[in-house]
Amino acid sequence: MTAEEPHDFQIGRVHLNVSHMERAAFFFREALGFKMLAQDAMHTSLGCNPGIELLILHQVNNPPPRKATTGLYHLALLLPKREDLARLILHLVNNNVPLQGVADHGVSESIYLNGPDDIGIEIYADRSLEDWPMDEEGRLEMDTDELDLDNLLLTIKGKNRQWNGLPEQTRVGHIHLKATELAQTARFYTTLGLQLTQEYGENALFFAGKDYHHHIAVNTWHSAGADPLPVDTAGLRTFEIVLSNQSMLTAIKENLTQNEIQFEDTETNIRVRDPNGILIELLSLPD
Repeated sequence: MTAEEPHDFQIGRVHLNVSHMERAAFFFREALGFKMLAQDAMHTSLGCNPGIELLILHQVNNPPPRKATTGLYHLALLLPKREDLARLILHLVNNNVPLQGVADHGVSESIYLNGPDDIGIEIYADRSLEDWPMDEEGRLEMDTDELDLDNLLLTIKGKNRQWNGLPEQTRVGHIHLKATELAQTARFYTTLGLQLTQEYGENALFFAGKDYHHHIAVNTWHSAGADPLPVDTAGLRTFEIVLSNQSMLTAIKENLTQNEIQFEDTETNIRVRDPNGILIELLSLPD
């Protein structure tokens, strides 16, 4: 499966609280190459295609809290090709945008940045499904190895190296969350129909819809026992899970009801909080 192929589950729009709208919008536009789709005093809408929002910034009064909370570990932007990632790396280096790290996860090649208000950002390109690492029992075996930057940059040797912004096919490939604990969190996300694809040590879990390495990851590396992010504070506000059809949404409603998990049903979508207090909106594509 390639980055362009659809999944039963996809991450939709990610809503972020920011303490300084102008600074945050500038970073996403100028450093990463988002297009500004709409803006007013309290909100900025960003995407790569007109009318298709990926990120929504919301102005709030408070910067990120000093103490640990649950919420966003990082959001991950999926680029369509390795050469797109190579061009972006050159763009960031040439414009003195610091990278927090780079990694080869076997399933993908990634770079990491720290955005405004300590918003964690991963930008990555997937490998083909047949190249994903598996153990002897056929289970996914993601890891964190050194990224071969020289090999990656060879993809644009003799080609145009100019960065012209995020490609139109860019989307939010996955979201990684800070959790207070893992047992109830795992039960919640499997109730939504996601499958556990990998346990990473004792403190991180990865979940996915059909045939993907992960759409959602959770960890307790710095957030075990932490409270949810306070309201009106910079960080993750909410994010969307987009389902491929209405029947999936109906099945999830039934699962939530059977498991006595409270949710808000607006007929076209579901709003529910996970065990870490993180607000999620589930909606479906038209049948």
